[in-house]
Amino acid sequence: MPDDRYESAVSYLYGLQKFGIKLGLSNITHITNLLGAPQTAYKTIHVAGTNGKGSTCAMLQEILMAKGYKTGLFTSPHMVRFTERIKINGTEILPEDVVTLTEEINHTINGIDGLSPTFFEFVTAMAFLYFKRQNVDWAVIETGMGGRFDATNILMPEAAVITNINMDHMEFLGSTIEEIAVEKAGIIKNGTPVITTSQSPEALAILRQRAAELDAHLSAFGADFSATTIRTDITGTAFNYSGDSELENLKIPFTVAHQVENAACAVRTAELLFNDITVIRPALSGIKWPGRCELIKHAGMDVLLDGAHNPAAATALSQTLHGVYLKQSFSNIIMIIGTMADKDNAGMLRALIPAADTLILSAPSYERAQRPENLLFMAEKLQVNPSTALHTAPSIGEAIKMAALLYRTGSLIVITGSFYTVGEAKEAMGERVLLKELAEFR
Repeated sequence: MPDDRYESAVSYLYGLQKFGIKLGLSNITHITNLLGAPQTAYKTIHVAGTNGKGSTCAMLQEILMAKGYKTGLFTSPHMVRFTERIKINGTEILPEDVVTLTEEINHTINGIDGLSPTFFEFVTAMAFLYFKRQNVDWAVIETGMGGRFDATNILMPEAAVITNINMDHMEFLGSTIEEIAVEKAGIIKNGTPVITTSQSPEALAILRQRAAELDAHLSAFGADFSATTIRTDITGTAFNYSGDSELENLKIPFTVAHQVENAACAVRTAELLFNDITVIRPALSGIKWPGRCELIKHAGMDVLLDGAHNPAAATALSQTLHGVYLKQSFSNIIMIIGTMADKDNAGMLRALIPAADTLILSAPSYERAQRPENLLFMAEKLQVNPSTALHTAPSIGEAIKMAALLYRTGSLIVITGSFYTVGEAKEAMGERVLLKELAEFR
């Protein structure tokens, strides 16, 4: 298929961004009804949360695949290619299928008064229809934002999984943990099991209340199941799991501490749905999830890519850098940070600066990106670590070039602040990209 047809299809999707973000289920309900309610053709696991939901989805996908199920995965945002969002058994949707589905859905909804889907609504419908056409057995579906009014919330899943709830997207979800928890709890359905990682007392109280109202059994980390970390090095983490089953020395290729809770959450989900843990060990060890403490080599340099985009994720990354990478393998950190202007940039910088010997403040090429000079002003004002050398670079590509000049034996280049920053870094380091601007919208 010529690239121009794919570019045309994805450009059409890009054009839907003019409809912005709409929290509500009327559009997606109308669209999927016109398409024959494809999301009812297979079983689903619905995943919400602030941090860790993407990697939890990846773990659940691996477990389902290891059990022999043909498994769909819908996540957002993408980092480099639009096709990353929709996968079956780990394989991205083909560009020609994007074209076919875009044309079909557009033809189905075109001309219907009042039906103007957002980008995320259209792509959600695309994923649901693609999974039906490909005859998947199960699909793991990540919310785009929130839960209660998220386009994915027309699902009637077999289980709802809620990862750590923290402060993010406050302009849409609320200004307190309790308000945000109410939105995340919106994915809980009547009689459906709910599995959650550890939460603040305020968030957990909201989840328990909503689960009780819907007669949905809630399994909470620390109360109904748990995990204990045995060891962590730059290759990953080993842990013991305790729930209905006892599993020792499970391994995941993640180094951030909260990923153990996410893994335990995935194991607990498998226990409740299948009463079978025989595939857990090989499934967890085989996870591949880019942009989450992803350690790579580029031009002979060690580079760590992590899409931490809020203070909680930044704090977890900083702790991991201190506790794992600086403690075991590296002697200094050259950190490249590019963020979005609508995030808590000061909170992120406050968490990350103590881990950096050198800080290069930059920006991915998105309208929402924070300007490097603004980040520099914030960093200087915070005075978190006066010994950290501060620089700016106009683009992520230029920041990587600057980091290369500063690199020496024992250095680790860390690229963080946003998944968009990580995606642009991957492009600068040679990964193929097409219409990357769509990474910006969920």
